[in-house]
Amino acid sequence: MERAITAKIKSFLKEIERRQSETPCIFIDDTGNYWLNACAREFISSKAIPLDDFMEWLKTGVSQFKSRSYEDIKLDMMHLPDNNTMVFLQQTAEAEKNVKTPLTLKEREVLSLVSRGFSNKQIAESMKISPSTVNVHLDHIYRKLGCSNRVEACFKGLKKGLLPPFEF
Repeated sequence: MERAITAKIKSFLKEIERRQSETPCIFIDDTGNYWLNACAREFISSKAIPLDDFMEWLKTGVSQFKSRSYEDIKLDMMHLPDNNTMVFLQQTAEAEKNVKTPLTLKEREVLSLVSRGFSNKQIAESMKISPSTVNVHLDHIYRKLGCSNRVEACFKGLKKGLLPPFEF
């Protein structure tokens, strides 16, 4: 049993070494510290996403997903011993260029407040609407952007130009 685990760890390490030299990758440890290779820095920069914002999104979402696509960025995460995570970035071929159904002004306002970390209750108070109306707006946002949670909605909203980068 111990040999099988050791072999698996060695396999993971070889895969990490191979991929980190040819693929944009990020290492996030259990305390939230991170390391990016030059390919990852260049990749993130080419997307016009501030590095600090991108890393905050990853750290927030790292516990919620293992592999998920955000527009034209595919994130492959490899969980390592001691709660460490390696993230590999990749351009996807099937990137969508435009929002199929544009968001309404109210939906954009809700998305903007979500991107700033507001809770549904805070959004409702800020917009002077009920929390259930916030939920309806969020459901519409998720459907229109093809996503299922707040982090993903912010990623897609930013990628589609619905949120200016400075809001994050």
